[in-house]
Amino acid sequence: MQSGVHRAGGPLSVADIAAQPGGIEALQHRVHELRSRGVHFAANAIEQEMAALDLSPRG
Repeated sequence: MQSGVHRAGGPLSVADIAAQPGGIEALQHRVHELRSRGVHFAANAIEQEMAALDLSPRG
């Protein structure tokens, strides 16, 4: 059973993940994975946090 991503102080945030090497790409991959499974609310939440942090992909 997978309990999610946590650090000593609690769950990792989008900002924590984005700060890691390859973190933004990992978040984008996760959003795609969630959408493909039909979990749009979680994908939307990640995208909203990325937008708030100005981490959205540039086109």
